[in-house]
Amino acid sequence: MTGEIGRFSRVPVWAAGVKELSRYDFRVLIAIAAHADKTGKARPGLSRIASTAQIDRRNVSRSITHLEKAGLIKHQAEKSGSVYAIIYGSGTSGGNGEYHHEPARETIERGAKNAAVADAMLEIWKEECGDALQIPAKLNRDRINACLARFKDSFNQDLEQWRALCREIRASPFCCGGGNRGWKANFDWSLKPNSILGVQEGKYHDHAPQRRRAASNGPVGFDDYFVPPLGPGGT
Repeated sequence: MTGEIGRFSRVPVWAAGVKELSRYDFRVLIAIAAHADKTGKARPGLSRIASTAQIDRRNVSRSITHLEKAGLIKHQAEKSGSVYAIIYGSGTSGGNGEYHHEPARETIERGAKNAAVADAMLEIWKEECGDALQIPAKLNRDRINACLARFKDSFNQDLEQWRALCREIRASPFCCGGGNRGWKANFDWSLKPNSILGVQEGKYHDHAPQRRRAASNGPVGFDDYFVPPLGPGGT
């Protein structure tokens, strides 16, 4: 019976390549699949899914929406309750009622393309900044999403614009630890919209040469004044 839970859960292998899913989404997928029959259909209620996945019931519906969008399940409401169909392959069933195991190519290709963009951006970071700044150990989901967002809205889907930004960061003494506190830019910081804007507007440029030239005509800033140390008693 689909209302009973088995000891094992049969989930689509290609789900491992869908990077947009959260850990809660995977737990919901496993919980639904644990109630599925041989044709991949399951009828657990939201409370049952939440109990099996051991997550808050309020998060179940959101994860079901994510799984549907990714093409991993189909959800249909019936009088007797919700019915979920696990998509083990292309979503078409054979004569025996089971789903084919041909991967859902569009979803896989989209995930692979997203990962490729993030990988390329990380590789450029290594090439341009790796000798002075920290290199991330791995690209997690948040980093991949940040890469994709900035690739579209900040760099017009042009990796050379990202390379130019990395070169600006590397050329900045401040971004490479030259400030009073020794702060250094990192990969995650470079993907923040405000950071990108600051670099592009020259906020982190080395202005020391201009300051030295101006100082020849007199002090131009607090750092250009010599303040003698105080003597005994503050005199």
